[in-house]
Amino acid sequence: MQLEPYALHGVPIHFTTADAGIAARLRRQWAPFCGEGEGQPLRVHLQAVAEMPASPALPPPEMPASLVISQGPTVHYHVQGMQVSAFFPRWGRFDIDLAAATVTGKMTATGLPLYGLFEDMILIALAPLLRRRGCYTLHAFAAELAGGDALASAAVLFIGDVGAGKTTSGLSLLAAGARLIANDSPLLRFSPDGGVEVCAYPGLISAYADSLAWFPQLAGVLAGAEQRSGSAKYSFGVEDIWPDRWQMTAKPGLLLFPQVTPGLSASELQPLARFAALQRLVGQSMEDWDRATLPAHLRSLRLLVEAAPAYILHLAPDVQRLPGLARAALTAAARPNSPKSPLPR
Repeated sequence: MQLEPYALHGVPIHFTTADAGIAARLRRQWAPFCGEGEGQPLRVHLQAVAEMPASPALPPPEMPASLVISQGPTVHYHVQGMQVSAFFPRWGRFDIDLAAATVTGKMTATGLPLYGLFEDMILIALAPLLRRRGCYTLHAFAAELAGGDALASAAVLFIGDVGAGKTTSGLSLLAAGARLIANDSPLLRFSPDGGVEVCAYPGLISAYADSLAWFPQLAGVLAGAEQRSGSAKYSFGVEDIWPDRWQMTAKPGLLLFPQVTPGLSASELQPLARFAALQRLVGQSMEDWDRATLPAHLRSLRLLVEAAPAYILHLAPDVQRLPGLARAALTAAARPNSPKSPLPR
């Protein structure tokens, strides 16, 4: 069956599947992005299988240069010309045709219920095609926050690895009235003024019960939220709690790299040099196998750190204080003589 058409910043995305469970998961995640796009659609066909698909075949020994293999902790990429296979040991395989803009995915039925796995595999499969449409993924929580002193709103990004405190920090902004851009993977796109903008990507918000307990507005989430196999996190849509809270695009305002700091009584910001921020962003955004897109991708990250100051956010238990801390940093950054650490050229 073909699902309703979706559009991601003008890029049409068409999903097809014969599996009712896959269709339900896609509709739940992508509902806020239902609509028609323009141009050639990205076509994604998904199938649930009982057994793990085979790993992509290796080329003959006399042709080693024809294949690039990039291995990470959760996914292996096999690249031959315009054909890419993203192989997830135990969970699935996605064959991506960069020229035709198609994805054919096989996912094990046992892996589908696992927390975050389905959404991560879809994003990883779409990412190479999105890069070729000028959209670059970044592992972060992003929300648009109104600045102090009547400043225009801007995107605040919490960037880091799993467990760094991104979601709890992001929830604190949403509870204070911020608008959601992405819970885990905002997109970067070049803007008409020569800069870069932060763009929305669909996804449910997932948080532990103790994180939800910080926010009175989320008191009823535990009763209605989904809890996926293999995780103690609860998942819900931002529209379930705060209607009309999606923000599709925003200018960059603040880059925060959170880290939980035991013994700290009050959260604090430690300025981070732009080159150091760029180094951290590369590890949370770029994939070394996709060499054709690396120059433009790196340029988007450079423009991001040039547009927004970066800080290490040392997290204490005072999560309700984070919106004020972020607004103060946005206000300081907007001052005409705010200090800047230039990137080396």
